[in-house]
Amino acid sequence: MNDIKRTTRKREKTRAALVQATRELVFARGQEKISIQDITDAADVGLGTFYNYFETKQLAYEAVLEDIRGQFTQSLDQVRAPLKDPATVMAVTLQYCFAQAQDNQEWNTFLVDSGLTGDYLLHQDESQLLADIERGAKAGRFKVDDLQFTQSLILGMVRHVNCEIRKGRLSRVAMAEATRHILRMLGLPDQVAKALTQNPLPPLAVGRRNEPAAALRSVS
Repeated sequence: MNDIKRTTRKREKTRAALVQATRELVFARGQEKISIQDITDAADVGLGTFYNYFETKQLAYEAVLEDIRGQFTQSLDQVRAPLKDPATVMAVTLQYCFAQAQDNQEWNTFLVDSGLTGDYLLHQDESQLLADIERGAKAGRFKVDDLQFTQSLILGMVRHVNCEIRKGRLSRVAMAEATRHILRMLGLPDQVAKALTQNPLPPLAVGRRNEPAAALRSVS
């Protein structure tokens, strides 16, 4: 049993080293091409070791995004923790996610510098959103006939707004308007929805690159 645990810890440590090496190389070199050999050299493992964890370099890039998403999720959970009213939770969560989509430098820079294309968006976990809708409906704050359908509608709107943010087509005013529209769709009166979006957000964790990686880029 101890041997299994040691093997598991070793694998986790090696995978973490590969992900961290990938992260730092992308931030250090910008949009320069990075090879798998570069990654394994930086992680101090053999070239073949990479393929024990990732079939392609893109999957290693996606693992970095998952790490950044994990940090985002933790910060969102901290923001939500003291909130009790389901409508306030929904309003704060939406606006926090929209702000992070625009301001999270680590996420946005990595997407550009890694060359990843596709539907890589920073937003609330889908199951958490469904739970929020259900909680609000049970508390009488939301008027919802179909929980899953409502979840799908909100996710679609959030993803569309995030895409527009990435393209630089939306201002912060539009983010608040999108939040108000979703709150109204959930059955809240317009005045209530407007008031909820006017409350200041807690300080945002903007997700900055680590200093060593940024320093490497400056001298490259």
